[in-house]
Amino acid sequence: MATIKSNTFISPTTNKQFTYLCAGPTDGPLIFLLHGWPAIGLTWKPQLLAWSSLGFHVVAPDLPGYGGTWTSKDPKDFALEKLVPQILEMFHSLGREQAIWVGHDWGCGPLWAIASHHPEVCQAVVGISVPYRTLEMGLEHLISLIDRQVYPEDEYPWGQWDYQVFYEREPQAVDRQFESEHLEKYIKLVYSRGSAAAGKAPARTARVSKDDGWFGGPAAATQVPDLPLERTVLDEEILQALVASVRKNGWHGATAWYLNHKANAEYTTKSVNGGVLKVPILFVHTEYDAVCQTVHNPRFMVEMRGKCERLCEVVVKAGHWGALECKEEVNAAVVEWITKEVTDCWPGPVLKSRI
Repeated sequence: MATIKSNTFISPTTNKQFTYLCAGPTDGPLIFLLHGWPAIGLTWKPQLLAWSSLGFHVVAPDLPGYGGTWTSKDPKDFALEKLVPQILEMFHSLGREQAIWVGHDWGCGPLWAIASHHPEVCQAVVGISVPYRTLEMGLEHLISLIDRQVYPEDEYPWGQWDYQVFYEREPQAVDRQFESEHLEKYIKLVYSRGSAAAGKAPARTARVSKDDGWFGGPAAATQVPDLPLERTVLDEEILQALVASVRKNGWHGATAWYLNHKANAEYTTKSVNGGVLKVPILFVHTEYDAVCQTVHNPRFMVEMRGKCERLCEVVVKAGHWGALECKEEVNAAVVEWITKEVTDCWPGPVLKSRI
């Protein structure tokens, strides 16, 4: 069975520390995983185990603000233009020139930035839930993509992106709420399983400003349900690692990823090739995802479909956490796509030696 190992990289440029998990043969084709909010490298556990067993070398760092990687109380440190060079420095420390890059949620921020600014390091790219040319283009652009059938403007002016508006107005409020004694309950609610009904209804993220916080706000903390673990996409190991990450780092780093919309939009304008991606791209739709609703709101995919020359798409019937909730389907879909679209990366040195 595959073994997951923990490693540390200290940047000779910044002296900042990254921690990362890896699994699989070090000479296997590299898959590099970028997690989102509020995750850590271990939330890629099913992918680390599955893909490494096929001969891939799979690497999943804790991104800045999380786990054992550096954090900061200066929100500007989490702008994509500052994060991307540091992630690439850590990547190059592995002695590689290219990888298959995979991102989810806010991990798609640096994912699409790397693909559009540094295509030379991308053998191929997989985005889960968050399409290209959306999140990295800033909050105003996201608001322009809202489905007003689901979010009437008079009731939901910022639609499902209301929580990001709240973060800009009250960046410390979420820190205080999530660092409370109810932290474990909140994390389980964030990682709850999806449903077909939830995927077509207004997301709970659309009410954060009205409630002055998540899940009804701080005043409702004692009424927040304590979900059984089986109603989440987590196992006990991942849950406790997530709790430990917040206890260690606080929540300010996680929040800061949302506080650089204008800087990120400006950085996106510097993309090479006019932002057109020429490498193989796979996009994984999470159909029951109320926040990143790409199946029932096709406007969300227009720019991606126009700018990705070699785009493939697959749909999984899962909520936002598709790689955890439908791990077998996601793992298989990515592998099948690699065998068809990234043929020079399959089956890899280890499996070739068995032929």
